[in-house]
Amino acid sequence: MGETLVALLVGFGITLLALLYVLSPLREEKLTNPAREREALRAQYEQILRTLWELETDWRMGKIPEEDYQALRQRYLKEGAAVGQALQEEGEVPDLEAQIEAAVRARRAQLRRKLQ
Repeated sequence: MGETLVALLVGFGITLLALLYVLSPLREEKLTNPAREREALRAQYEQILRTLWELETDWRMGKIPEEDYQALRQRYLKEGAAVGQALQEEGEVPDLEAQIEAAVRARRAQLRRKLQ
């Protein structure tokens, strides 16, 4: 009976270790989700900045009327602020609105130089 109990305990231990090994990728997936979420937020932030630059370019070239430009600009600034707030909470972006405005100002200056 003593040998049977030892065999059962060893079998149980091996089964438990095998189960932990098989399930370990699921546990790692939960640990890496915040990093993926941060990357997705950063990508979304960069896309919003690119969209603002393209919007500015199209407006300067006369492709977009003033009313549409202002409405779209406000929309993308609000989206950028929301994404920036999420990144700011994670310590990623110090001041999103200031960064967006600085990027828009830089793009405007670049376009002015091109037009001159």
